[in-house]
Amino acid sequence: MDGQLDLTDKKIIFALDFNARMPLSQLAKETGISKQVAKYRVENLVKRNIIMGFYTDINASKIGLEIYMVYFKFHHLTPEIEEKFVKHMTAQDSIGVNISVNGKWDYTIDLWAESIMHFKRLYQKIMKDYEKYVKSKQIVIETDFYYTKPTPLLEVNSSERIVMTGDIEKTELDNHDKVILAELAKNCRISLHELGEKIELTPNAVKNRIKQMEKQKIILGYRVFINYQLLGYLHYRAFLHLENLTEETEKSMIDFLLSENSVVSITKTIGYCELEFRAIVKNIHELYSLLDKFRRKYPDNFKECESIIYYKMHGAWNYYPFSDTKIIDNFSHNTKKQPKNGS
Repeated sequence: MDGQLDLTDKKIIFALDFNARMPLSQLAKETGISKQVAKYRVENLVKRNIIMGFYTDINASKIGLEIYMVYFKFHHLTPEIEEKFVKHMTAQDSIGVNISVNGKWDYTIDLWAESIMHFKRLYQKIMKDYEKYVKSKQIVIETDFYYTKPTPLLEVNSSERIVMTGDIEKTELDNHDKVILAELAKNCRISLHELGEKIELTPNAVKNRIKQMEKQKIILGYRVFINYQLLGYLHYRAFLHLENLTEETEKSMIDFLLSENSVVSITKTIGYCELEFRAIVKNIHELYSLLDKFRRKYPDNFKECESIIYYKMHGAWNYYPFSDTKIIDNFSHNTKKQPKNGS
């Protein structure tokens, strides 16, 4: 199962998740090892592809964006065309997640858009050459997100949560902030010095900007992207179809799911089901056991549940899926001949 990880590795991953920008000295202190050992362990976990990346949870609603999940069922898709499709999706701006799945659907992406019409334009542009291979699709609007620490690894519970919720609002970001977000989304452990070099600011100025975006709840946490499949776990996404929901019942359901060690995220949705959750389990019996507990606890609300299994992740999550190249080019043009400053 997870025999590739000893207890120290598990503690390192658990400590880093939600706070992956922590310095090695802090990580060493929290896990009871030396700084040198901490450095070696983290680098080794990355080398072994157990840690696939370090990303940032960025609150789409705080920057005027909505997230649309699209689930595809394909037909007439040859292996060669599928390979081209995956490369095409991986190269697209506005897509933060693209995953091959098994079950009712074959593939899923998320699209970050300003509105439903913006989503429509993005989708049509991206899928222009591939819509003919889509047998059916399901579009889901994601509205609220609840994330937990990687409790399946240590088989312990944790009260720490990252919550993305609230009305859409447009927080003004300048090009400095946009590059910072784009870089942190790809690798949240990037140094302040390296960030400063990209946008011609001092490390201290970059640090202050990051703190401000944390205060504004644009940046919610710094995460570890774990390759659960490599560790022998099954990664499921379950769709809960519910009825007779009240605000109180929905909150109770979310609290119940968050209390389960196998559940790593919960999403409120519009368009297909009422709630989705992701579960990391050792076998399908664990998932069925969880669903049975849920059904028995909420018999008057449960209609049915469907699930898919994440088969292959094409890259790590990206919660600011916009290329910083154009931003940097624009920034460089606007600031040409201006001295580096600390603003």
